[in-house]
Amino acid sequence: MKNILILANKEKPKALKIAGKIANWLKKQKTDNIEKFAVVLGGDGMMIKSARQLAEKNIPLFGINLGKLGFLAETNANNAFPLLKKILTGNYKTEERNMLEIDIYRRKKLIHRFTALNDAVIKNGKTARVINLNLFINKKFVTEIIGDGIIISTPTGSTAYSLAASGPIVHPKTKNIILTPIAPHTLTQRPVIIPDDYLISVVINSNHKDVMVSVDGQKDLILSIGDIVKIRKSKIPVKLIITGENDYFELLRKKFNWGKR
Repeated sequence: MKNILILANKEKPKALKIAGKIANWLKKQKTDNIEKFAVVLGGDGMMIKSARQLAEKNIPLFGINLGKLGFLAETNANNAFPLLKKILTGNYKTEERNMLEIDIYRRKKLIHRFTALNDAVIKNGKTARVINLNLFINKKFVTEIIGDGIIISTPTGSTAYSLAASGPIVHPKTKNIILTPIAPHTLTQRPVIIPDDYLISVVINSNHKDVMVSVDGQKDLILSIGDIVKIRKSKIPVKLIITGENDYFELLRKKFNWGKR
């Protein structure tokens, strides 16, 4: 039991109830010789939060979906115990997902560092005013973005905010970063996919107080004119526990009704 963490969304009574059942069940199992892993109870938000917390500790996540979509979870509550038994017998594999490292510089000093599984979004805040950003890739100027902002996402995050902003669906095993403008005030700016070893820098050129960076939709920081947001692939991926032969395209059909008329 000491090798297994149970992380539950405290706002979901169902999650706490199932967490108790799993804890009691695990006490009756032989768990001393298994590798450490975490059971995550909740929706995609809980999986994303857990990824940021545990990736650096190299602890794989086994997701049990109790939310609506559950795109990152391995299973639901009905199948949790049979699959946990498979994990305890070593009958599983892990899949690595790239994460992003986001550094914010103000007057050439690093003021904050974030890690993201899905995305980093630089956008206008509460107002509908457009913002002005300069985009650099590998320190070379690419374009000026005038609009609501830009989404920088991992392949895992391509089916999140980026997709809602008309970004492409990118298979999570690919080694890319996706740049998706948000409501650009031009017909020529479209989403771009770049190699994951490139450095992205965004310079803030807007002077109103609502410009912000949002990380995975869970962590926010207000930005000022002249701030630079540098985004690169994190050196540390998150590991997800896979107990079967999950078909990514089947997930797209089931979760998003992809291809249906």
